[in-house]
Amino acid sequence: MNDPREPLDRPDLQAELARERNRIAADRSLLSFIRSSVLFMAVGVGLDQIIRALLPAAPNAEAWIYGLSLLLIGLSLMNLLVAAHDYRGEMQRLSQPEYSFTPRWSLAEIMGLTLLVMGFLAFLRLETLALS
Repeated sequence: MNDPREPLDRPDLQAELARERNRIAADRSLLSFIRSSVLFMAVGVGLDQIIRALLPAAPNAEAWIYGLSLLLIGLSLMNLLVAAHDYRGEMQRLSQPEYSFTPRWSLAEIMGLTLLVMGFLAFLRLETLALS
């Protein structure tokens, strides 16, 4: 029979275990992006009340708040679509007999840079509203 202490040095078994680890990592990544998307959407929906509580006397904040809320909700949807597309591509690559790493853009890096730019622009806007 099969001995559980049998070494795992057969190439096909090692490759299958590596594929399974990569599949689980892709699942974790997708779940992480879903969590981020839910957060973006929640902030986008609640942003109107947050900004109005912080700046009740800002006369021209309505359009800006609405635009930023829509931007966050759109970012949330884009994040979900890109993550789902990347996950599907990874599953297709894993199903190929000759699986190999292909360098591509990091989804986390793209989303991080997008949030950095949005945060900086929101900060500048809040500063100009507070000074006027």
